[in-house]
Amino acid sequence: MGQFSVTILAAAGSVLSDNQQHIIILYDLASRMPLAWIITENPNAEATLALLRMATRDKTREQRRYGCLNEPARGCGILYLRNDNGTGLRNSTVIGSLMGIDTINTTTRTYRPEDRSPDERVFGTLESRFFKLMPGYTGRRPGELPGYDAIRNGVVDVETLYGMLTRYLVDEYPFERHYGVGKGGRRPWDVYQEINRTRGQVELPDPNTRRIHLGWEVEATPSDEGVRVFGGIWFNSDELQIIRDQQFFEGKVKVFVDPDNLNIATVLMPGYRDPIEVHLQMTVFADMTIGEVLQLMAEYRREDPETSEIYHDRLMQAKIRRFDEISTIGVEHDLPRNYTTIEECKAMAKAVFAGARVIRSETLPGTTAPDAITNPAPGGAVFALGDEPSVIEGSLNPDPFEDDEVNPDPGTIEDASPDQPETSPDTPPSSPKPRNPSVPKEVVKLARPANLKELK
Repeated sequence: MGQFSVTILAAAGSVLSDNQQHIIILYDLASRMPLAWIITENPNAEATLALLRMATRDKTREQRRYGCLNEPARGCGILYLRNDNGTGLRNSTVIGSLMGIDTINTTTRTYRPEDRSPDERVFGTLESRFFKLMPGYTGRRPGELPGYDAIRNGVVDVETLYGMLTRYLVDEYPFERHYGVGKGGRRPWDVYQEINRTRGQVELPDPNTRRIHLGWEVEATPSDEGVRVFGGIWFNSDELQIIRDQQFFEGKVKVFVDPDNLNIATVLMPGYRDPIEVHLQMTVFADMTIGEVLQLMAEYRREDPETSEIYHDRLMQAKIRRFDEISTIGVEHDLPRNYTTIEECKAMAKAVFAGARVIRSETLPGTTAPDAITNPAPGGAVFALGDEPSVIEGSLNPDPFEDDEVNPDPGTIEDASPDQPETSPDTPPSSPKPRNPSVPKEVVKLARPANLKELK
């Protein structure tokens, strides 16, 4: 296993950020066949475990995703591992995981290239035949390419670089002649096939053991539906439910998941010795990695803002209509069902129909109802006065107690009338009649007649 550092220039708009990335490669020393390779910004224990998982699994996904023409090395067990004493390899997490999968681990000395000469040769070939041809290559040391602007001439992101590296390690490097010790100009692919045919391949570790020591650990509470990890990925099996019922287990269990394959997970239950296999319950996530699952769910949730607003308005209209329907329906309080019984109807009828009922009277013929007098709409209760519409001339005397104008006082009329003939001087004037003093009118209230038939 070896490690190589490379500088990747990532573009973000018009601003370039200089990020140093590390390429970690695990290869078979006997055949020089690449077994696993990753690119990471921090060569820590998590990156090393990802490299070990790739070496012990099938790599058909990478072959199809990046369009490789040949088959990569098959997944195999690791019998003996020699590393270059990097920080991502010399830690308790990685060493404990290697011991868990029955791997002998050897750490070489620092600044002793003779202890790992095959590792140095692999990265030398990778640099001279792969990185040196890429635009933006800065050289093996500072000032190796004077006057060359690497930032201006090349910008490569991690995904593009990993795809190019995968195609090189699968389609090119295994089929080039190798003149190292014991190779004699043979190609790594031919040596790999010959070793597997004559001596056999190192067996893969047990799947449960591999998930426990190289996978991701998550705590979950088992239920009748199984165990849920990462917020929405369910696993379950008959074995889990049977053991859970037999052990009368209550509490949390440890679930170990392979982030590169979610089809099967491993459960360790406190108080039970053997690991328990559980299967993925959602077929839509079959043969997917955890990263692909999360990306798929994010794509499902992603929506155009205008479309979201349209759907929101439609939902609000539907909810308003539903609440309006609920408010208009007379539902009895605390009614445990949506129908009524005959006893309830009898009790309600007794309360509703008890007492006197007021019957509305009908309008008399030839009259108008009080509420229809000011109604401007035409109707059968509107009667015309006269032949044609006309203005009624005259004025209304507001004082009901004024003198009677129908039979006025004679003396007053004689004085005020200009048409009365004048008397001759020979005729003696008639003496004026004495005026009767006016008697004030009084309002007399009549009592209700005892017999209404007398008025007819």
